[in-house]
Amino acid sequence: MGLIVKLKGADPAVASQSVVRLQAMSRPAATPQEARTRLYGASQRQRVGYLLQKPTAFAAHVIHGGRPVPLAQAEADAARLRQDPDVEWVIVNEMVPPASVDLNDPGYGGQTWLQARDSGHAGVANYPAAWAALSGRTLSPVVVAVLDTGILPAPDLDGRVLGGYDFVSDPAYSGDGDGVDPDPRDEGDHLPTWPAGCVASPSRWHGLSVAAVLAANTGNASGGAGALAPLPGPVVLPVRVAGACGAQLSDILEGMLWAAGISYHGSPARNVHPARVVNLSFGGVGSCADIGSGARDVAWLYRQTIATLKSQGVLVVSSAGNGDKATGLGLWGATRPANCAGVLAVTGLNERGYKARYANLLNTDGVQFFGVAVASGDTDGSPSNFLMDSGIVTQVYDDVWGAFTLAPTAGTSLAAPAAAGVAALMLAVNPGLTVDELLWGLTQKNSPFPDNSALPACVPGQVTGQGNCNCTIATCGAGVLDAESAVNWAIDRATSGGGVTATPSSTSGSQSVCYFTPSREGGGDACSSPSSAGGDQGGGGGAASLLDLLVLAFIAAGVGRAGRKSLNGFKGGRR
Repeated sequence: MGLIVKLKGADPAVASQSVVRLQAMSRPAATPQEARTRLYGASQRQRVGYLLQKPTAFAAHVIHGGRPVPLAQAEADAARLRQDPDVEWVIVNEMVPPASVDLNDPGYGGQTWLQARDSGHAGVANYPAAWAALSGRTLSPVVVAVLDTGILPAPDLDGRVLGGYDFVSDPAYSGDGDGVDPDPRDEGDHLPTWPAGCVASPSRWHGLSVAAVLAANTGNASGGAGALAPLPGPVVLPVRVAGACGAQLSDILEGMLWAAGISYHGSPARNVHPARVVNLSFGGVGSCADIGSGARDVAWLYRQTIATLKSQGVLVVSSAGNGDKATGLGLWGATRPANCAGVLAVTGLNERGYKARYANLLNTDGVQFFGVAVASGDTDGSPSNFLMDSGIVTQVYDDVWGAFTLAPTAGTSLAAPAAAGVAALMLAVNPGLTVDELLWGLTQKNSPFPDNSALPACVPGQVTGQGNCNCTIATCGAGVLDAESAVNWAIDRATSGGGVTATPSSTSGSQSVCYFTPSREGGGDACSSPSSAGGDQGGGGGAASLLDLLVLAFIAAGVGRAGRKSLNGFKGGRR
């Protein structure tokens, strides 16, 4: 972690430009040695010590002292450094805690989330009808980047995964002994000894399960299917941004830019398989709103990154989080970046179409957002949960037995890739769609929320847990994700041409750039160099490790730990 510092440029007019105009690849006019000298001078003048420094996106640098410090101290250091005449802005490089996966045993009922919609499954996306609509059509290749804990070589993902990258820059928490490198393998997020600020947990292999929702092979008599079944070949780009203890802000933003094929200051070799959709199944606490006065804060940096991706035609899809606690401990709105403008926020439903017990509402905080809801499992086996369902059955890795298997899981972590998959199918049939058009089709070509007279209506802004409730456009987004309607709309646009003329109506999902969020038990749901040969941007080194800067808490994962069990070879979990 540490601080992200931008030194002033030689031309004040250029320094005042927006980041989007300057582009993420902007590099300081000064030489690396001059930049190091200026950073050192500013730190000495303002009494802010650091041991390590590396370049990062938007012509900035990451500095850190090599040890954990309390958030208050980091904020105080940032405030002093902002006063230096040679510094343009300073942002604390927050640490996002890792995702949690709480295993239980709800039983295996099949991949109902991938099956056709009917009266008992009003919350599913209706993928079979969308696949049928694509039958016989020429499909363009589409890449979905999964920014997460990395990937494992599951047999059911053979031939479906591109060569990604590892942006976990601190060797202390990367698990592989080095910093940024071209190997996105998930090394596990368990540590023998847990530093202050980290939540001890077993390895969760979160990125594998999210990737399998999208890309599991079909027709191989093994495992399950994925949402992108009609698209041949590799479709998922694994971008590792989270290791043990979570993900650093700078690592997340660099991963987003690299996934989209955008060079930045200190970037490795350019990604030769740029994604059109970026999936973030995690989120941090905080608004993405602009607080005014030209504030340069975490939200601002996320907004600039999202705008940069949008300028390249890349859609960001993010989980709303699992913060609603039926125990009455509080209801969370959508996490950041899901509550950022221009991001598709996705919250979770029971397969019958009612809000999942744990899922965050999409309450707006004044930021224009786009949101939808889709089945993400509701496997809580408590006697009061008469809406318990079979969960989102997807690939998991059992490190006790050393085996890949299917498991019923639950959490908005799984809702995000379901929506990202629909966006990818739309692009496969109509690659010319813009981000605004994708958002319009996904949020307007949906299905209405069902109404159960036995359930209360979800209440916007309520601070106590609501559990299962009837969704409305004021609480859960524009409607239930509908793969068939969205794909058919994309087909119609491809044949008729023209852009979107209507503005999507605001749904009530607060959008901010978020990643994982705390589980009901406080764990959280994780959401994620030497440059490669041929790279022209320079390498990124190891970043900081201020493990007490846990401002961004992951909620996209856990609902409640029920213990590790097995049934007929399947395991249950919450993501």
